Amino acid sequence: MHRPRPNWLAESAALGDQLADWLLRHCPFSTLALLTLVVLGSALQITQPMVLVIVAVIGDVSLSLVRRVRRARRPADPKHLAPRAPA
Repeated sequence: MHRPRPNWLAESAALGDQLADWLLRHCPFSTLALLTLVVLGSALQITQPMVLVIVAVIGDVSLSLVRRVRRARRPADPKHLAPRAPA
């Protein structure tokens, strides 16, 4: 029996979901700002959309730096993961 043929429509949807997950994980403020501009841009009168995008990018860079600093400060061998001695 042959394997079922891959469904390119399902694969493209999965790639879109993976891209959305990656964008939300790594640059959530920029992603949400751009999605807001796309969805609500025609309904709202935004005179300077680049200001919103620049603020979102600055927020993403700040978040990335905070995550990197916290990762660097974390000890390599946390005490709560150390094996317990038998009583």
